[in-house]
Amino acid sequence: MAASTVRTADVVNSILGIDDDSPIAQLRNQKPTLVAELQDYYLSIFEPTEASAVAFPLVDRALVAIRVASHTGSTAVATWYEGIARSNGASNEAIAAALNVPSSADGESSLDAAFRHADLLTTRPVDARKSDLDALKAAGFTPAGIVSLSQTIAFVSYQLRLIAGLRAFGGEA
Repeated sequence: MAASTVRTADVVNSILGIDDDSPIAQLRNQKPTLVAELQDYYLSIFEPTEASAVAFPLVDRALVAIRVASHTGSTAVATWYEGIARSNGASNEAIAAALNVPSSADGESSLDAAFRHADLLTTRPVDARKSDLDALKAAGFTPAGIVSLSQTIAFVSYQLRLIAGLRAFGGEA
């Protein structure tokens, strides 16, 4: 399975809908290393190597990102990842399930297990236990897949906080 790509100059600016002349972009550009590192982290998750994409498929990463963003009510971030999910073949049903955070994802699929793990780490990280990792293994996740899933959840959680802070600071988007 080849990894699909969705390259953008700067994902945060794209989600915010700002250009390089905006006050928020100018503020971010005062720390160019941080901007570049955040973009590189995004690319490592959402433009994965083929081996990484086999361990945790890009479409599932995007669906988990939608799920995490939906917990915060960030429609801009959820919409961004919905675009990636759709471009990688996600069904309307899968996207609806990702958006439906009140549902508990009780199914037996690996995606349901990923949603449950995303729900746990997004809303109750203090409750995470070894048994939660064992549940992912039982659902078919390899250690590399578990790492990729966890990195996806962590990255999107950080991205959400950054975007919310930038919006509060700049009053844009």
